[in-house]
Amino acid sequence: MTDIGVRPRVVALIPTWSAEEFIEQTLETLARQTYPNVEFLISDDASPDATAAICERFAARDPRFRVMRQARNLGWVGNVNALLEAARADYLTFAFQDDLPAPTYIEECVAALESHPTAILAYSDVELIEQDGSRTEKRYLALERATSRAERARSIARIEGSWWIPNRGVFRASAATTIGGLRRHRGGEFSADWPWLIHMSLLGEFVRVPGPLVTKIYQARSLSRSWDFGVRSWSAVTESALATVWESGITTREKWSVSLALTDVVRNRMWRKVRRAAGSALRRLGLRPAAPVPEQLGR
Repeated sequence: MTDIGVRPRVVALIPTWSAEEFIEQTLETLARQTYPNVEFLISDDASPDATAAICERFAARDPRFRVMRQARNLGWVGNVNALLEAARADYLTFAFQDDLPAPTYIEECVAALESHPTAILAYSDVELIEQDGSRTEKRYLALERATSRAERARSIARIEGSWWIPNRGVFRASAATTIGGLRRHRGGEFSADWPWLIHMSLLGEFVRVPGPLVTKIYQARSLSRSWDFGVRSWSAVTESALATVWESGITTREKWSVSLALTDVVRNRMWRKVRRAAGSALRRLGLRPAAPVPEQLGR
């Protein structure tokens, strides 16, 4: 057996809250990881149910698991940042409470990073399971066409396709130190992983490991189900992303390039809102537009 002392250390960060119905399944799945040098660090965000107790019982049986209990609710961003601050590792990964990784997930992602020294993050495809049981395989391929850090950032900034998939990847701990954690913004915690991933993409390449090595199960209490996806929320998180870009160490030309992609996000969402409102007004009047209203504004 390979000596774990010579393998990079990985810490899987598990932010939990009110997950007593399914958290044990998540922990059992994580415990089957084949990568030898791994710690599973749980931070329970003052759950009002038995989530923390379940995690502590599990950790008592498996020394690779460690539990932190927050004295008060920090929110998703605060809980994730508490994990980032506590972890000591070469590589980190977010193991979200409703995600079920394949046994080889960490091992394959670490291998991808070890064979690509300039890469900062490795991720796989994802299988989604909706509440009705339907399944869909999602891939994020846009970054495979990117040849520069600005192109990578623009791809994520456009939020086209399944841009969120890399947030489940394994990444170098040095990147988290550089970024400094997730940020709240005027819209609260809405899509706080988006500016995080944009900043990450400016630090190095993303490597895709083909195949659905993570299964995401949408729960009734899944975090994103509680978010308001309106224009105000997108405006607030875009402002946060712009600040992230302009505080980074890339060139001014690159900053403007990524910023234009970011402002298009809000502009096109505002246009869709206007388009829907106009369509509703026309229907109420019994009228139909002479030509279809475009989905997006032209540049």
